[in-house]
Amino acid sequence: WRRFAAMRNPCALGSHVAFKSAAAVTYILCEFFSKSFVINFVVVVTLLACDFWVVKNVSGRFLVGLRWWHEVQEDGSGEWRFESLDEEGQKTIDNFEKRVFWWSTYLTTAIWVLFGIVSFFRLELEYLILVLIALAMSTSNLVGYVKASRDQRKNIGSFMDRMKTAVAVKSLF
Repeated sequence: WRRFAAMRNPCALGSHVAFKSAAAVTYILCEFFSKSFVINFVVVVTLLACDFWVVKNVSGRFLVGLRWWHEVQEDGSGEWRFESLDEEGQKTIDNFEKRVFWWSTYLTTAIWVLFGIVSFFRLELEYLILVLIALAMSTSNLVGYVKASRDQRKNIGSFMDRMKTAVAVKSLF
């Protein structure tokens, strides 16, 4: 509880984790509460939309100091916009909240991929549609924030370099 009391943005962090968890848990347990796919679909998509909105408009700003959005130009083309706090502003970001933001954002996308694989092999195509909607929302937030964050781009680049090295070493033996 001390850690929770010391947080700078407990409401943003709580909402960030709560909506992600609620959507995934509801997806897993929805058949237990209702046999109606339509009701399950509406409830899960509503939770996913709340999660998308909270991550994009609240927790991204408060927990990691980042913003992204997409603008449609007059000629119909689209342009992504990214904003990040300057170095001085980044010092105000709580490291614990930042770690929770990134871990939950990556983990949620991975969990939805796993749900998609399970739905595909169980031939639950209607639930696969629901998973694809979840993946579209979580992936767009993930990509938007990774593009807005210099640190995450560096982390992904170094991870990819390590993976290439590991594959190269393994191929030698």
